[in-house]
Amino acid sequence: MKARHLIAAALVLAIGAGGYWLYDGFERVPAKEWVGPSGEARLNPFLAAQRLAVRMGLRSRELRSLPQLDAQTPNGVLLMPNHRQALDAARIGRLLAWVGAGGHLIVEAEFPGVSDPLLDALGVARETGKVLDKPLAIEVQGRKLAVSFVDAMSLKPKAGAPRLRAGDKLYSFARGKGFVTVATSLHFARNGLIGEHDNAVFFWTLATLTPAAELRVYFRPERLSLWDFLAQNALPALVAAGLLLFAWLWHIAPRFGPVPPDLPPARRRLLDHLRASGRYFWANGLRNRLVVAARDAALWRLARAQPDFAVAAQAEKISRLSSLVKISKEEAAKFLGAGGNMRGADFIRVTQHAQRIHSALEKGDK
Repeated sequence: MKARHLIAAALVLAIGAGGYWLYDGFERVPAKEWVGPSGEARLNPFLAAQRLAVRMGLRSRELRSLPQLDAQTPNGVLLMPNHRQALDAARIGRLLAWVGAGGHLIVEAEFPGVSDPLLDALGVARETGKVLDKPLAIEVQGRKLAVSFVDAMSLKPKAGAPRLRAGDKLYSFARGKGFVTVATSLHFARNGLIGEHDNAVFFWTLATLTPAAELRVYFRPERLSLWDFLAQNALPALVAAGLLLFAWLWHIAPRFGPVPPDLPPARRRLLDHLRASGRYFWANGLRNRLVVAARDAALWRLARAQPDFAVAAQAEKISRLSSLVKISKEEAAKFLGAGGNMRGADFIRVTQHAQRIHSALEKGDK
């Protein structure tokens, strides 16, 4: 029993000694872990630079289209990264005129092998350089700043004394009333590196070379499209048109199931042919032929029933017709003299009188 107590005490002492050694030999310290950008920082690599400018008193906004790029105010700083092949010669000329009026253009050179008309217009050539293994030391306003340049390119301007220079990686020179800053890269102003070394101080130094009131970033330019315009301004009309198109396609689409057999051709009645003939004469302005045909058919049948009707006097014919059809003598006289083009009401009245003659004669035969 005593041996068990000794073993337990030895284990407790060993555990205590181990815990003390861990506590005395190790220390908990914070560690940094790169997780990558998220949200707006993932879409806008210059978000940190824009927020820095806002905190320092400058307004900031993005330019997302070429018309916005044309509408520039004189007192501003324009940050223009690479991937700007959409700029034509006329727009580049207007951009340089804006710089001459007092603007400040900070432009990033295109990658080697990609044409760069803007740098060609500024007279800056690109050459292959070396990758710096440490931040570049730049003397600005009596201070030495360590700025990050991580590209393998160098610049060579044709003429002009630069106002600010960072080795062969960045040149800033006056143009008219404004400034142009050309850099091999703007990585020192992007989200990942602006907080390292003296990149933020250097970026703010560039932004304040001119008395600017606003920082503009021309990044992720959106292409103007008719579909985007309609989606923003006429979405209800597009939805209604889509529903109508769907309903029309549903109406004309063939149905599933067996195909029904064609109906056997049916023989038309004589009355159908007569109706078709009448419609043809009516549609072609031959109404007078129908009137004369209806009148003559009725009078011919009346002459067959009363042979002396054909040789009777006109007054006798009118009297007999009025008595037979139970119409006035004026209507009977109009019927006997019917012919030519007439109005629709008169045509209907004549055909009604002719039908009454046929009906009266049929009753008399019976």
